[in-house]
Amino acid sequence: IATILKSSSTFSAVRYNERKVEHGVAELVAIRNFGYLENAPEMRGITSLRNYLMDYSAKNDRTRMTQFHAAISCKGNEYSKEELIDIAWKYLDKMGYNNEGQPVLMYFHHDTDNNHLHIVTSRISPDGKKIPDSMENIRSLKAIEEVMNVDKKYQNSEMMKLAKSYHFESVSQFMAIFETSGYETFIQDDDICIKRGGQVQDKIAVKNVEKLCRKNGEAEKKRIRQLRAILQKYRDQSSSREELESMLKKKFGICIKFLGKEFSPYGYMVVDNTTRTVFKGSDVLGIKDLLQFQSREEKLQKVDFFIEDKLRENPLVTTFDLNHDLHRFYGCHIRHGSIIMGKEKVELADYLVQKIKYNDKVSWVQGFSPANDQQVRLLSKMFHVSPDHLHVSENSGNCQATIDTINEYLKDCSDHENVFDRLNDEGIWTYRFEDKFFCVNPSKREIVDLEAAGVDMSKFKPSRSADIETSEHKHNTGQGKTRPILNDIGSSDRINYNPDANRNSYGEVDDEKAMIRRS
Repeated sequence: IATILKSSSTFSAVRYNERKVEHGVAELVAIRNFGYLENAPEMRGITSLRNYLMDYSAKNDRTRMTQFHAAISCKGNEYSKEELIDIAWKYLDKMGYNNEGQPVLMYFHHDTDNNHLHIVTSRISPDGKKIPDSMENIRSLKAIEEVMNVDKKYQNSEMMKLAKSYHFESVSQFMAIFETSGYETFIQDDDICIKRGGQVQDKIAVKNVEKLCRKNGEAEKKRIRQLRAILQKYRDQSSSREELESMLKKKFGICIKFLGKEFSPYGYMVVDNTTRTVFKGSDVLGIKDLLQFQSREEKLQKVDFFIEDKLRENPLVTTFDLNHDLHRFYGCHIRHGSIIMGKEKVELADYLVQKIKYNDKVSWVQGFSPANDQQVRLLSKMFHVSPDHLHVSENSGNCQATIDTINEYLKDCSDHENVFDRLNDEGIWTYRFEDKFFCVNPSKREIVDLEAAGVDMSKFKPSRSADIETSEHKHNTGQGKTRPILNDIGSSDRINYNPDANRNSYGEVDDEKAMIRRS
């Protein structure tokens, strides 16, 4: 399956995928046409990769949403990582995104049961023209079918073989296997007709299907008990029939075929693709019980307990992570200290709000990618988070642009006060900490050890005194609050942060459906 995901002007998909890499559930498997970054993994990071793509896309100033983000997925482990990479390149070629000089990133994810690969590139071609995107979803489907060399006759033949391998008790249950797989079925002249795309693709005699019907045995009865528990559990986490069906199919490969009118079905069948068995719905759970969904009010009351459980499992869980699960299980999300479900809003307990805010701050500060323990301690004191909640990053970000800016101003400045003032005006803050000088760029979340970066320190170290004021200015981080910068970092320092500034985040993407924007 090829799914085109949300576009963006800031290449927010890079952050999404790189964050998955940081969490150990994804890996960068291909990087092409990224200049010096291709052979310098130590210089790669969210900022450097995004900046490269934005700079590349700037050659076309008429197109605002320049990000192209797609996912290629398969059922289970049907295709390996290497096979998916090969498929992805062929897919890009057919979609017009594999031109010479086109920057492309590919990430292989392994956080679900289905192997899948994400592609990030620009909608701008190397010649500066926008790559055509008319009827994109239709062209995408056609492209992936061509790549996979889909043979419809073979596909239909295989589907018939698969259906015959299922355990079913009646002809209608056999037909349900096709109907939950994208086919239509009907009986005509003692034949079951299998229809798809407006055409009958295959036929099988009813009498031949009747010969394949078998009564349920002990194994099927045991599975019925398991299915009853599954249906009850996920019914209580769903607000509608559609939500329940989607959740069962995604998590367990279970499809529900309802019988009767759309809004008032009289029964249903369960197609259990995991065990290749079809069950009569009433044997599992009565139709009234199955459709007895909890109200939104009842679900909202349970959310606080759910969040507390998540905090016990992971004391540093963030809004981003919570919203991923809240959307999946309860159809709601956290925003500004409240739970939002549709148009309804319920305030979270204050202690939960404060804890989650702190966790978000820790996650934001970790985004500076500290290179050593000293930088961890500095960031800890700057932003008032525990050093135990930060860690040294294996892949520190590329700060070369900030270093170049510092060196440029050093050339033009004649005294140390002017250096600090001009850097401050550029949004770069200077600190002395544990007898070393650091520059911090909050907007890019970069931290630079000046001596280690080879910066000329003469203007930072006047001979008159070791007690230097690094800046007389007050710094504003974008939330309307300011604070004086001291010569050394200490317990009195307070810096405000805005982790959501200029950032897009995603909740559910690996459901191969859509990307949910985080509040």
